[in-house]
Amino acid sequence: MKEKAGLEDEDRFNEGRPSGRFDPPGAEAALVFLSMLILVLPAFTPDGPEARVVSVTRDVKPLVIEIESAAWYEWALLEGIGEARARRIVDYVSGHLPLKSLEQLAEIPGLPRGWLTKARPFITLRREEVGR
Repeated sequence: MKEKAGLEDEDRFNEGRPSGRFDPPGAEAALVFLSMLILVLPAFTPDGPEARVVSVTRDVKPLVIEIESAAWYEWALLEGIGEARARRIVDYVSGHLPLKSLEQLAEIPGLPRGWLTKARPFITLRREEVGR
């Protein structure tokens, strides 16, 4: 009778589940608990990886745009100059060649006020006039 009682308990536990499969009570909870331990415990080990900041410095020369030959995407790298303004600059420059000075760029309509002052270190009429 004890064997029959044990089978009845098993049948009651597995009611609604496929036959031939016996899952002990709490198996799902135990699996979830073990999974959580596997994920969380490595963070509390003393030999865990340490984060450290490594500074990397280089002397990098700034990009210098040669006004008369620059494409619009080069101009778009400057602060305040998007694609539309960059294309406007290229159109202006190609229509006013040869340029005599950087100040001619201030005549381009629709550009932000003071942009030429900010951009001056990054633009040149010719390669040998960098930063003027």
